[in-house]
Amino acid sequence: MTPTGGAAGEVFFNRPGVAVVSWEAASKAVFIEWQGWATPEEFAAALDSGVATLIAHHSRLWLADCRGMRAVQQSDQEWLDKHWFPRVLAAGLKRMALVIPKSTLAGMNLKDIMGRIPNTTLDVSYFGSVAEARTWLTTTPTLPPGALKAIPVT
Repeated sequence: MTPTGGAAGEVFFNRPGVAVVSWEAASKAVFIEWQGWATPEEFAAALDSGVATLIAHHSRLWLADCRGMRAVQQSDQEWLDKHWFPRVLAAGLKRMALVIPKSTLAGMNLKDIMGRIPNTTLDVSYFGSVAEARTWLTTTPTLPPGALKAIPVT
């Protein structure tokens, strides 16, 4: 699967029912909307297109709407830990806003994955809506780099 698009506002990956990855010019962030379950190939292609988008736009911001996300299978979690996180961090990612999945299991899974990130300068927060996540992502950080934090969702 090759990412599509390339200019600001264009889609870099689009697999209906799985995920859409685009460049959000207004927030200067990679935006991924998870829509459902992904095969290992689709999961990797979506996230790899996000890294390419981050690099192409010299961004440090990532906004993930995970409301439609399903639990991530073990092999994909291992790929994230060993391959994806080192690459995206090396590409310059500094802030990641995550909208909590509707599925409780997927939400626990997501927080577990994020909790395994090695000590880095990545600032991560969790939100109940895309609007809240976008607002946080585009404001000046108030915590020092490397401080992982979770904002309770009510």
